[in-house]
This record gives sequence, C-alpha cells and structure tokens, in this order.
Amino acid sequence: MFELVFLNGARAGAVITVEGDMIAGRSPDCAIEVPDPNASRHHVQVSLVDDKLMAKDLGSANGAFLNEQRFGEGELSTGDIIRLGETRLRVQSKRPVGTGHTDSSLSGTSFRMREEEIQEDLNMSMSMSMIDMPKPASVSVSAAQQRLEAIMSVSEQLANIAKLEDLYAPVIDSLFKIFPQSDRGFIMLGDEVESLIPVFNHQRGQKSNENLTVSRSLCHAALDKKSIIVYQDGGDADFDQGMSLISLNIRSAMVVPLMVKDEVLGLVLIDTPDRRRSFTNDDMELAATVCVQVAIAIKNALLFEQQESDAITRRNLMRFLPKPVADQCLDGDVSIELGGSSYQGTVFFSDVVGFTRMSEQLSPEEVIQMMNGYFDLMVPCIETTGGAIDKFIGDAIMAFWGIPFNDDDSAFKGVTAALNMQTALATFNYAQSQTDHPQIAMGIGLATGPVVAGNIGSADRVEYTVLGDTVNTASRIEATACSDQILVNQETWNMLGEKGFGIAMPPLSVKNKAEPLNTYSIRGLKLDDGEILMHVPVQIGTIRAFIVRCLSDKTFTVLHAPDCNLTDNEIILTAVEVPEKSLGKCEVLSNLPEQESDAGLRRSLVKLGDETVGGIISEKEPAYCDLDWQRMSRSSSVAK
Repeated sequence: MFELVFLNGARAGAVITVEGDMIAGRSPDCAIEVPDPNASRHHVQVSLVDDKLMAKDLGSANGAFLNEQRFGEGELSTGDIIRLGETRLRVQSKRPVGTGHTDSSLSGTSFRMREEEIQEDLNMSMSMSMIDMPKPASVSVSAAQQRLEAIMSVSEQLANIAKLEDLYAPVIDSLFKIFPQSDRGFIMLGDEVESLIPVFNHQRGQKSNENLTVSRSLCHAALDKKSIIVYQDGGDADFDQGMSLISLNIRSAMVVPLMVKDEVLGLVLIDTPDRRRSFTNDDMELAATVCVQVAIAIKNALLFEQQESDAITRRNLMRFLPKPVADQCLDGDVSIELGGSSYQGTVFFSDVVGFTRMSEQLSPEEVIQMMNGYFDLMVPCIETTGGAIDKFIGDAIMAFWGIPFNDDDSAFKGVTAALNMQTALATFNYAQSQTDHPQIAMGIGLATGPVVAGNIGSADRVEYTVLGDTVNTASRIEATACSDQILVNQETWNMLGEKGFGIAMPPLSVKNKAEPLNTYSIRGLKLDDGEILMHVPVQIGTIRAFIVRCLSDKTFTVLHAPDCNLTDNEIILTAVEVPEKSLGKCEVLSNLPEQESDAGLRRSLVKLGDETVGGIISEKEPAYCDLDWQRMSRSSSVAK
C-alpha cells in the first residue's frame, strides 16, 4: 500500500492513501485535490496495478514531473517525488498497523541422514555440473513440450509465493508430477552437508512423513561437485552401493543443488524404490531447468525474509536506542564500551505545561492513555526530520540532531520538528475536546553547540545519551518556554540564518549560568521552496486558531475548528511574547479538503491584511519582545 504526502503548498503535510485508481488535480471532484493554480483540473492519474504504483499524465497543460523529469506514464517507487504545477508530493509506503511477524517453522519436518555412509567410496553413475550446464541437445517435439509444460507449471506454482515456508510443498508436488516415479522428496537448505537444515519432506501417498532417512553420501557428492547427481542401483556405473542405500530401499535417486549463480542455497532430493523407472540423463536436464527457478524463488523469499527481519530488528532497537545508533548497531559499527565522543549538534526538550497539576485530577490509567496518544503524535515529528529520541522523562521528550553524525542542518531539522509538534498538538487538543478529555499545552526548548555522546552507565547497564553544557542549556530554556512556544539559544538562531523567523526575547537568567542567555521565540522557518512553515496562535471571534504556513504568494494556511467564522471576524494575534494585535479581517480564498491527520480541524487558504503577521515574518531584523519574563505566563490557556 502506498501513500502520497504533500510536501508544499496549502495542503502541506496531508497524507493520501492510494486506493485503486485516483485522479489528482485542481478540481474539487478529484480524489486527490491539488489547490494549485498551475495544476490542471485533472492532471495525473495514479493507479495500483499488481502491487505497483503507476502514474499517468492526463494531458496536463504544464506537464507532470517525476523527480523533476517530465514524464508521461510510468511506475512510482518509494521516495519518488511527483510535481503537479508547483505542488510536490512524495511517494511513501503506508506504515503497517502492528508489527507482527511469523518465523519460518520447521515443525513436522523430521528426517535424518545416515551417518555411516560418510566413509563409502562413491562414484556416482551420472552427474551434471550446475555451474557449467551443457547447451540443450536437440530433443523431440514431445520431450520439448513436456519440458515446457513442466517449467510453466512450476512458474505458476511459485509466482505469487513470498513466504519461504510456503514454497516447499508446491516444489515437491511439482517434481512429483514431472517425475512420476518419485516416491519421496526432500528439501534442505545450507551450503555444506554439516550445515544442511531439513525444511520439508514428503512421501507419496503417506499422511505421516516422520522419521524418513536420506543418503548423506548423495548430498555430500552433490554439494562438493555443485552438480546434479543421479544414482542408479544395478547400473553400469562404478558405484559402491553400500548396505545403507540398500537398507533405505533406494533404487534410484536424484539430488539437485539449488544455486543462484555460484551461491549454493541448499538441495532437492527425490528418490524411488522402483528399479525399472530409474532417473535418466534427460531427467537431469529437466530437473536442472526446473530447480533453477526454484532456487531463484527461494533466494527471493530469503531476501524478503531478511528485509522483514532487519526491519523488525530496527524497530525493536529503535524502541530502546536513538535511530542513528540503531543503524550503527545493525551495521556493526557501534561499540558497546563505556565512553563517548564529541559532536556538534542540536539538543531538544519538550514537556507538558502544568502536567503535575493535571495528572492529579485523573486516574493513572487515564494519564497513561492520554500521554501515549500524545507521544504517538509527537514522536513521528522528530523521527521524520532525522532526529533521535534520547529518552522520555515522564511527560518530557529529550531528542537530538546531528549526533552521532555531524550535520550542518541540525538546527533547521530540530526547529522543523518543533513547529510540526506544536501544530500536531493543536489537532490532539481538538480531538480531546470532542470527548471532554483534558487538553494540554507544551513548551519546547532547543540549544545548539558541542556535546559528548556515547555509552554512559555502569558495567551492568549502559545507556546511549548526550551530555554537556548544550544539553543543560536546552533543558533550562525549555523550562522557561510558555505554552505554544519554541525557544532557542543564540547558536541555534545563528545556524538558521535568514531562514528563521521569530521574536528576540529579553535576556534569560538560568541556573548555573553566570551571564543571561540570548533566546528567540521561533514562529516561522523558511523552507527550501520559499514557503514558510509556521505556528502562530490567533483568536478568531471566540475560537482559537493557528496560522501554520505562508505560501510563496503570501497567502496563508489557517488551521481552525469547523464552526470558526473566518469571514466576519478579525484575526487577533495572541502569541504570548507580543501584545495582542489585530491582523484585520481575512479574505478566504478556499476551504481545503479535510485531512485525517487534523482530527476534525479544517484548513483554509486566506489572504491577510498584514502579510508580516504583526512583524513576525518580516524580512528585516526579528521583532523584539517588550515584555519581561514575569509577565509571560508559562501556563497560558490551550485551544478553546
């Protein structure tokens, strides 16, 4: 399943699940409405075809672009970006609900090898290399038809099988049909006899397949020579049968290594007690052709299982380690020794304002349920910008960017996450208000500078974390941040450069700092496409709303309750660090499609009388807060 994520424009952040055939375009009747004047009414069709995501330009005026290359029709892959007009959408895989995983099970597979055969002098009657397979000899029409039917039968059996354990039975069933003399069939995985793992066996006409025995000698010879081996009892070949083969009642057997190029994955063995229907040279060529397909199917299934296993391991590691460290663990590049290294990064803290007082009014179960819902919204904001969560501290989150990989964009990414989190909290609070559950407020603090990161703890318990003055500064700044506010230190503001929009705050005196800190309240961040990601609280009539984006044409996206009257009321700026100020009445340009992630809130595209939003996004110097810290209430009210 695929999703399309709006990266810019009025619907930035909207996530659309692709279901069947869907039209994307400017028209409101499109399943994927793109409010972009440069997009055609019906611009592109996206379709799911056999688990592939396809896209087709519907004759748009300005063309459709895939990764900035104009295209007419083609397949989309995860990470691709398609552009309609000036609006960009990223393709991503839909996140699964739950992470259940079923390992391949070998229960019910029971057979063994005859150990005493290992000393036998084996010179097999026939063999054919799987590496240097001979060119097909001319065969009769009937033989060619039989070979083609066998290949097609196996292909059909294996075409739609992804799980490894689901491959085995169809393989043996197909071989039994192709070689009707076969009485028993075995599949083993491994590249050496000593490491062979029995995964499937079946005896024709038998319900129970327990306690079957295979010839170790045959397996050993096939793997050593990387060749198909055919044994014929009583044939002309120089072959010391050995009492063990006789006791197994094997009159003819064929062992086929399962190989992809030079890699040995395992082997297939079939045998028969009927001496009159021995396997032949023609059987070897047919088995080789069939088992090449089987080997490829097994290789693909193994790769798929490995990817699933890696993904599960990664998810499990990320529950306990920051993502960059989890990646290093999977690559084998991380040391578990105590100690650390120095980095330049951005450290982040957030917490719920007034959490202690609020939790006293709720049961423990209600607190846990509310905070889990809160964290479910906050964590993706951090992780999608490349941040790593260090730890949860009660209601607080500690995270960082640029560690353990130095990153010049750590401040930009951290502030992006913070703005997205404040907007996500607005949707969380609106959902809470619809069920009479308490609403919450959040303060955020970030600091950029040198840190020490590494394994901290004792010999028995180790935790990867970051330490240093930058960490302490971020924590002190966050403790001062008011509701809906994002405070950053001077270094973070400097790293943002001209991309940062906000308000210079009064000098901030904090514990263990001799000199007051210079801090800034971030209200906007210019993105690479020129749009500004924002979080500015406003009042519209009696209802609180938020300006969340400024587009390149100086129009704005406002996030508001469905019953909010944008047309008849003035928009009042209510950011805690500036006096209330009227932004005038707005012109509503369009009401945007509802987004599931907004939990019932709506978005409108508007034009404001004051395009600087009270001076907050002025291209000049940042606005300055004339209030002192005592006059700014950390516990100001949340959305109404």
